[in-house]
Amino acid sequence: MRRCTICKKSSDEIKLYNGIFEVDMVMICAECAETEGIPIIKKPSESQLNKANERYSVRERMERMSGMRDVTEISEEQTITHGNLAKLRIPPKKEYHEDVLENYYWTLNIARRRAKLTIGQLSEKIQVEQEIIQGIEKGKIPENFEEIFIKIESILDIKLLKNHKRKINFVRTVDEEKEVLESVREKLDLTGKKQEQLDKLSKGEVDFSKREDLSNVTLNDLADMKKTRESRIIKRKAKEKEDKIKKRLKKEEEKIKEKFKNLFN
Repeated sequence: MRRCTICKKSSDEIKLYNGIFEVDMVMICAECAETEGIPIIKKPSESQLNKANERYSVRERMERMSGMRDVTEISEEQTITHGNLAKLRIPPKKEYHEDVLENYYWTLNIARRRAKLTIGQLSEKIQVEQEIIQGIEKGKIPENFEEIFIKIESILDIKLLKNHKRKINFVRTVDEEKEVLESVREKLDLTGKKQEQLDKLSKGEVDFSKREDLSNVTLNDLADMKKTRESRIIKRKAKEKEDKIKKRLKKEEEKIKEKFKNLFN
């Protein structure tokens, strides 16, 4: 019958365990092991053995090793999300055609942005669906691409087709020509008024209580005037200083000449 090495109790009286005492393997009860500080070797249970045989993902293993939190299982939704993200990382292949330039999608995207047009606005101008423009910018060539590309070339002034020469049209209606001429006249008129107001302002002839005297003058104009005035002041002071130095040098030169005359006379 097996007994505890320390208290001599039998296995019928108390549960015994394998323990390491000095250099030997001994039978010992839990109470004596705790009192004497003898480490107990417990055999793993069936559930522990089954758990040890389980396989874990990298994430689960890292969580178990860190000990910062309990192991969390990856849900089905997370698995689907990871799969979708993996698909997104692989961009779809661009479509090409022998009659279309290789970088047609990039050319269209840059030209549209420079023209400050949204995909919707461009689609309205060429009368096609937004999905078609989006597809072209992503590298998809539509079925009737020649007609669509010709319209895009004429609106954005770009080249997408290899064998198609862009036509430059300077066609304007009479009303449009009148609007252009009128806007030019207004700009010229404003420029003349603005210069007149700036001249008065520089001469001190502006009445600041009257808003119409400063209607065309901006803060930038005032800042430029200030810089110009300060530059003139600096140049004037530099010229005055230079003149003083020249006068002083001239006087000293005359004194030296006078001394030489007196020496030889």
